[in-house]
Amino acid sequence: MNPIPFPDHTFLNGLPECPNGDGLLSLRRQVALQGVQHETALWRVESGEAQMVQIIYSSIRKLDAPVGGVIVQGEHVAVLCGAGFDAKIASTFEGGRPDWINPDAPIVNGKEHPIRPGDVLVMHDSMPRHIFDRFLSMPIKRVFFCQNHYFLDGTLKPRERLCDFPIDAFLCVSEPIAEHLRTVHGIADPVIIRPAVRPAPKIQGPKKLQVCYMPRKRTVEFGSVMYNLWFQYPELRETVFASIHQMHPDQVAQRMAESSVFLSLSAHEGLGLPPLEAMAAGCLIVGYHGGGGLDYATARNGLWYDEATPDNLTHLLADTLERLRAEPDCFAALTEAGRETAARYSQSAMETRLLEFWSSFL
Repeated sequence: MNPIPFPDHTFLNGLPECPNGDGLLSLRRQVALQGVQHETALWRVESGEAQMVQIIYSSIRKLDAPVGGVIVQGEHVAVLCGAGFDAKIASTFEGGRPDWINPDAPIVNGKEHPIRPGDVLVMHDSMPRHIFDRFLSMPIKRVFFCQNHYFLDGTLKPRERLCDFPIDAFLCVSEPIAEHLRTVHGIADPVIIRPAVRPAPKIQGPKKLQVCYMPRKRTVEFGSVMYNLWFQYPELRETVFASIHQMHPDQVAQRMAESSVFLSLSAHEGLGLPPLEAMAAGCLIVGYHGGGGLDYATARNGLWYDEATPDNLTHLLADTLERLRAEPDCFAALTEAGRETAARYSQSAMETRLLEFWSSFL
């Protein structure tokens, strides 16, 4: 936003006036500035001008295909902007604006956009070490947003813990991550903000006997299951397997809505959104929880598999498909429990937790 000349001002709710000069001014309730009401905002006063402090979500460079963690960053930023905060995503991506990021989330060039003293930088879990060190040296506030604790050893050196660094607060997306931050990294109070699962589109008629899947993290296991299925269960060779790899979120939702089964190939997940999205679409989940999926995976909402090798996953999937062919509603209780599980990851719950955190942090 453009700098606002600091005018005659009125502070509501008994907040004190700000003296002339530079400094930080935290307005935790309401401020009337040039006749505009702002809720729980942080303002910086520099050389007689008031500027809203930025909340900058540092993101990755590679944005040419949908990335779940970046989608979540975009949802945070869009909610914050809608609530009156000056939030944005910073990336060095050189292509056009990705259409899979919430259009209400501003994106700025991380090489050019200024970060000023007092701004808040939201760091992520797969940050290169030289950038991590650079951000730690800057006169800013730092929030660490961990969406996958399995990535942290790519940034940290052996025997380093996150509690060793000047980071002001920690956010994460699941209880498995929070437990890891508490027990391994000495973070006493990580704040869990679970992402929202988008509502599934409605389709006409019954679901197809179709298996949708995302093979990216378990290509070996997927290949083994497909190979074994072909030769051990020839009667299932006509089953359609539909990938959602690198698809736009709208296309993913449509493919899940028409599929009976989601083959979960989750691995080393901080949460794992695809199984939740498949639950919301009424898919029966068969496969791995990937670690972070323990935030939601139970025997009530899916046919979860946790063996070291994929051999028996072939048999589990084949048995599931054969039972669905004979009786399409035989897993109705599991799919309904899945829908109920996904419904707990709602937009309203995410927004409430997000705004509670930022209002108190600022």
